[in-house]
Amino acid sequence: MQKKTISNSILIVLLIIISLATITSYNLENKKRVLQADVIELSDIKYGMFNIDQWEEQFAEIITKKLKELKLTGNDRKEARIKIKTFLYQSIDKFETTYKAENDRKADFGFSLKNFGADFFEIFGELKEHVPVITEDILDFLENDENRENIKKYILEQINTYTDGTFQKIDYSTYNTIISKYNAQSGDDCKMLISSQIKESNDTQNGVNFILLTAFLCILTLIFFENNHSNFEITLYILAALHLLILGVFLPMIAIDARISSMELQLMGEPISFTDQVLYYKSKSIMEVSKVMLAQGKIKVMIVGILVLLFSVIFPVSKLISSLLLIFKRVLKNNKIIHFLVFKSGKWSMADVLVVAIFMSYIGFTGIISSQLDQLENMGSSLTVLTTNNSELQNGFFFFMGFVMMSIFISQAIQKMIEKTRSLK
Repeated sequence: MQKKTISNSILIVLLIIISLATITSYNLENKKRVLQADVIELSDIKYGMFNIDQWEEQFAEIITKKLKELKLTGNDRKEARIKIKTFLYQSIDKFETTYKAENDRKADFGFSLKNFGADFFEIFGELKEHVPVITEDILDFLENDENRENIKKYILEQINTYTDGTFQKIDYSTYNTIISKYNAQSGDDCKMLISSQIKESNDTQNGVNFILLTAFLCILTLIFFENNHSNFEITLYILAALHLLILGVFLPMIAIDARISSMELQLMGEPISFTDQVLYYKSKSIMEVSKVMLAQGKIKVMIVGILVLLFSVIFPVSKLISSLLLIFKRVLKNNKIIHFLVFKSGKWSMADVLVVAIFMSYIGFTGIISSQLDQLENMGSSLTVLTTNNSELQNGFFFFMGFVMMSIFISQAIQKMIEKTRSLK
């Protein structure tokens, strides 16, 4: 009797610990999901590689740097002089050809007075004689700091004019709201701040989950080694399993995360780079998946949603309720439904199938994403792309799997209790 009292006291303490840890883990997960959603939004590719403002900013830096580096002295001036002269000579020749061809087309009787005048007065020849002087003037113009600044402004204005008329502007309202929410100075600062908070939440949650794991292992040990289970003990077992089910159903089971960790290309010898660009991210719990499917309005999708809800929520809860009814009303052992839910479902339970299905889906998503990202990395030799697949199983999966295992142990404990009652008769 004293042994039973100690055992029951331990179970009560363990259940209290489990309840407190469950509430804490659930709250930490919700907090972490808010933080994760914010950092994912800030890292979305629409604000980076797909944002023309980011390209303009990097173009401006390169143009500014190149104009500052432009020093037309010595060999650099000599090479620039040759290129400018060549360009001017070619431009004059091209203009002369076009000019004479147009005059010949408009000429009466096949004779153009304008062409005759141009040849007689050697207008184009005189232009070519002035090319060296014009070239030096251009070089001197480019050497002037004020002129360089005007050139930079002109180029940037042309880029802005082109992009404004070609590309759709990004709506920064959500982006700026998140930055203001964390009192950050920029998007990068905000991401670092959020990431540090996520790490703190993860560390705390890992500690809480370790306490949960230890408590459940203690209960499983008691179930395994205890031969004479009482109604009170099995009730506590069922309540403990219910905590696992709640966490398994309401916490995310899987996170699909595909991103470009680094993309770099060269422009005018300077790198244009983007890092940590999120292509796709989804993190869903069983309840969220069911809700999304049922809200689709499509019959096939809704059927799948109903099946997920049935076998991951309704079926497990029914099993726990049936176990409670059976231990307090032994006559129900002859009820086929109760008997199946308590004793047979452990072997054929769709909960096991669901756990395996989620795991296989995880493997499948990982393979598909990895394959697609590998193709992206091989786009071209001039473009360096490093991709990352951060998809992972999350806490909900492990809690649900723990519930499946514990429900099997509970069924065996009830079976032992009934067999012992029958043998005493």
